[in-house]
Amino acid sequence: MLFAVDIGNTDIKCAVFNGIDLYHKFRIGTGVRRTCHEYALTFSSMLSMSGCDITAIDSAVIGSVAPSVTGEVSEAILLLFGVEPLIVGPGVKTGFSIKLDDPSQLGADLAANAAAVTDGGFAPAIIVDMGTACTVSLINERKEFCGCAIMPGVQMSLDALNGAELLPTVCADKRVETLGKNTVNAMLGGVIRGSAMAITGFIDSFSKKCNKHDVPVVVTGGFAPLMLPYLKDDCAHRPNLTLEGLAAICRRNTK
Repeated sequence: MLFAVDIGNTDIKCAVFNGIDLYHKFRIGTGVRRTCHEYALTFSSMLSMSGCDITAIDSAVIGSVAPSVTGEVSEAILLLFGVEPLIVGPGVKTGFSIKLDDPSQLGADLAANAAAVTDGGFAPAIIVDMGTACTVSLINERKEFCGCAIMPGVQMSLDALNGAELLPTVCADKRVETLGKNTVNAMLGGVIRGSAMAITGFIDSFSKKCNKHDVPVVVTGGFAPLMLPYLKDDCAHRPNLTLEGLAAICRRNTK
């Protein structure tokens, strides 16, 4: 079985795959001061709680946007499972072409998302990942990663407003209207509805680049459930997209 690890700026998401089937998953906080032994102990405990047989794991893959953590997690996997994890980066086979000025700049999370979509036969496609940052990426009909837009995520935007002296501290935890009638709702409306409008605008713009009006849109990330009510109804929510993509990349590189 395969152990997949998606290291983000806020959370580390892990899953165990048997082929293409996801059997167990869990999430822990990203800790830059944790040692490999601490990560190994945490992984072992979480897998045991899920009823997973650790001895059945014979391969591993890591996708990371937090390089300061990658080494410790990699060492933890080697300690726990006795396998060297595949780390997604330049030179790793993804199953799609990268049409960027510098292909090595493509983040592991974006690469994994694109791999999951193209591995499933979806091209063209627009991928929206709503995490600490929000990204909107375009895959064309030739399975080429054409580029993306990156903007602050919902909580990052609220945190920026919360730093203003006269504005209250606000968390993104409620449905709001576009036109706020008080400061809190105005802030939530500006950030949440504003983000949704920006995402919708990018979707429309990217669709035109494909000369289509019905390009499939795949949505993932921690803030996706909050944002989906404000996006188009035909957006497909795939909460495990990044982990599925990491598993697809690992399978492609171990054939």
